Order: sequence, then structure tokens, then C-alpha cells
Amino acid sequence: MSRRLVVAGLAAAISLPAFAQGVQQNQAIPYQVNPQPAETQTNQSLGTNAQQREQRTQQGGAPQDTQTPNRQGQASAPAAQGQQASQADRQYIQQVLAVSTVSLQQANFALTKAQNPRVKQFAEFEIGEQNTIQDVLHSFADPAATASTTRGAQQAASTAPELPPQDAAAMEKLSKAQGGPAFDRDFVAMQIEGHRKLLSLQEQYLKANSGNRESVNLAKLARGQVQEHLALLQSIEQELGR
Repeated sequence: MSRRLVVAGLAAAISLPAFAQGVQQNQAIPYQVNPQPAETQTNQSLGTNAQQREQRTQQGGAPQDTQTPNRQGQASAPAAQGQQASQADRQYIQQVLAVSTVSLQQANFALTKAQNPRVKQFAEFEIGEQNTIQDVLHSFADPAATASTTRGAQQAASTAPELPPQDAAAMEKLSKAQGGPAFDRDFVAMQIEGHRKLLSLQEQYLKANSGNRESVNLAKLARGQVQEHLALLQSIEQELGR
């Protein structure tokens, strides 16, 4: 049930930007009835020297602008904000993909090795959840797929995640472990640790106020799903007696 809700929510999150973009395109753009060309507007401080006007234009201001340095500062602010957003998107996607990859592989091991019915059932839930998250994140690599995805997000989504050594070691341990109660306990403990990491990543990214609507929507949906899985995992852990 929860997996179907997540899939439906993710689909809605991806479709919202396209709808909003269409609405914006249909809005009328106000124009002045008799607009006055900028060059004909008088400004006594400018004089009539064309070379001065050209120089101010090259420096980032309009020909009639007498405060070019201020204009330059205002123009550079959005660019800097865009770079920060792109970096935040790149870091978020890389980290989520890395944790998701580890969790997915652990669940694949548990699907065949787990003995406790609740552990095996959770492994099935986790495989569905992480496959969905990875599909959505990898879709950001297509520039035409979303309206607000930054270049940083596109690059991160098209690059294989780099796994931390401790996560790679955890996967190696589960791959060699024999099925049984000890495996079930180790798997649940690793999943709790991984879900805490995932929850922290969602919260940190949402606090960063990124302008990427798609990944923000994904983070909101993922946060709720991870919290539910953590509660389920802690219940299973108590049942297993760890």
C-alpha cells in the first residue's frame, strides 16, 4: 500500500512543473501603450557622449544607467544563487543515490537469505521503494524531462554514485553471511542505520531551500516514507530481540 502511494506521489511531483509552466506561458504579458525608447529618455548626468554610453553597457549597465556598479552587483546575485542551488542539488542526488544503492543491495540479499517473515516482507518493500527513488533521480539526467532541474542535478543523476568504504564493507558482509537469525538481525540493524542517513539527507536538503521543484518534492515524499520505514524497522528489531 505504502509503495503504491509513493509511486503515485512521485509521478505527481514530476507532472506539477509541466502544468505550472503551461499556465505561466498562457498568462498575458503587459505592455505600455506608447513605450518610450530608452535612448530617448533624458538624463542630464549622462551627457551625449556615445562612447561613454557604450562603455557603461559593456560594464553591465544600461546606456542610461548612472549606477553601473550597483547594477553589476544585482546581476551577479542570481548567478551566484544558481551556482549554490546547483551544488546543493548535485550533493543531494549523489548522496541519496549512494545510500539508496547500498540499501537496495542489502534488501536483495535479504530477499533470499532472510528467515523471519517480517524481515523478508520488509526487504520486498525496500526494493520497491529504492527502485522508484533511483528511477526518479536518474530521470533528472534528461534536460528535457523537467522544467527546473539544475545542471548540477543533471550531472549527478548521470554519474554512478561513489560508495563510502564502510557501506561497501557492509554489503560485502551481508553477501557472505549465511541465512538465519543472525543475518536477520544484522540486516535490520544496517537498514536502521541507512534509513537514518536517508532521513538526515532529506531534512538537510529541504533546509537548503533549493529551487529544484522536482527534487524538493521527492525529498518531501521520501522523508515521510523513510520515517514510516524506520518505525517498522524498530518494531522488527524489538521482535528479533536485538
